[in-house]
Amino acid sequence: MASGNGTGRSSPPRVFVDVDVQRDFCEETGALYVKGSPNALFRRLTEHAVARGIPIVGSVDSHAWDAWEFGSNDTPAPEGEKPGFPDHCVKGTPGWLKVEGTLPPRFRFIPNVPDAPIDAAVRELATGKTHGVYFEKEVYSLFANPLAERFLRELAAALGGAPEFVVYGVATDYCVRAAALGLAQRGYRTTLLTDAVAGITEAGVAAALAETKAAGVTLTTSSAVLG
Repeated sequence: MASGNGTGRSSPPRVFVDVDVQRDFCEETGALYVKGSPNALFRRLTEHAVARGIPIVGSVDSHAWDAWEFGSNDTPAPEGEKPGFPDHCVKGTPGWLKVEGTLPPRFRFIPNVPDAPIDAAVRELATGKTHGVYFEKEVYSLFANPLAERFLRELAAALGGAPEFVVYGVATDYCVRAAALGLAQRGYRTTLLTDAVAGITEAGVAAALAETKAAGVTLTTSSAVLG
């Protein structure tokens, strides 16, 4: 069943959750390319959301040049060991950008800051004035952005209190897992599209899907939402 939000749209509403669909992760030339990234499907999901009035909530990895997780510098980790990742998704660089065709015509980015006004952005997304809102973050979880939790709570209320959050993106065993679990743990009805994700290792993907399913996340494919 097609589902959207607002006057004349069917119920219950859906919200698409686009996780880290950025060039450094999703294109072969990217610094941390995730093999098998289904970019054509990501574009179809974006087009579908815009056409059907489905709000998109997304995350984007957003680093400074000297991010603590990069192996290229000596910036200390907040705790534990540095992961030593290659430099990636440095804000303003080509690799930080979203994959072509996955950014809707009207969008906003929410900075990774402790506090900022978000009420207008919530209203715009709930009413369709804005197509997508993307949260900048530095670590795996969408909820690492301090503004995400309140934004999603207010968005859910504006949409009638019980939207279905449909998750896709990369990487299954890292940021997708964190987003799906974060939503489910907060009581949101959550679906993960297993053909609209890609992961780092087969074992990691299998473990992430099992963990999210055990947490109450529905596993299905894009045909369930695209028709």
